[in-house]
Amino acid sequence: MQRIVWLIQIVVVAGLIFGGFYYWARRQPDPAKRAVLLRRAGLGLMALSTFFFGAFVIGDTFSDPGGWKAVGLVAAWAVPLAGLAALSWLRPGWAVYVLAVLSAAVIGMSVWFALDPQAWRSFEDRHGPIRAVVTFALVAAIAVLGLKRTSAAGVLLLAVGVIPVVVSSLGSFLGFASLSVVSAAPVIAGVLYLVSAHMAERPPPPARTGTDSVEQPKAA
Repeated sequence: MQRIVWLIQIVVVAGLIFGGFYYWARRQPDPAKRAVLLRRAGLGLMALSTFFFGAFVIGDTFSDPGGWKAVGLVAAWAVPLAGLAALSWLRPGWAVYVLAVLSAAVIGMSVWFALDPQAWRSFEDRHGPIRAVVTFALVAAIAVLGLKRTSAAGVLLLAVGVIPVVVSSLGSFLGFASLSVVSAAPVIAGVLYLVSAHMAERPPPPARTGTDSVEQPKAA
């Protein structure tokens, strides 16, 4: 029952946020400008999600265990995140393949969890919410890729945001809440990116000319 409640809440919140962004973009008549607005909205949502979740993880890590061990744990995900984000910006063609492989690895990790939840429970009790942190770092890098390869980033965000949550929930409720929170923003941003890519392919509206409003002389 708890799983159903969590899913309903996430779907409702996601629908409201997406609906607001889409209505806001629909007010722009030019499809190209509308696409840019949706892409920026998706990136902004991911930036906020990354900031708040990153701040929470950093604060929690320095509270326990703290010290130099906390520095090492934060660097373990912050350095790869920065590297993947730089790759997405500088070499988006390579980044698509790298991030696709990493996304498949995250999905595979979720399948492993569903098959052996007891082992993962023991592992995450000792080391923390590994799946949520790995997913957080990966989707943040994919969000940067969306500025260069919007359609590919949208597909990857949806895959990483939806599949691990669904697969993991089949095995155990352990970590479902934290994983769902991390995945909500990528799902919304992924949809925004895909809609943006679709709108960018539309032809611009015909330009209005001064002769459109001039009445033609009536025939005698």
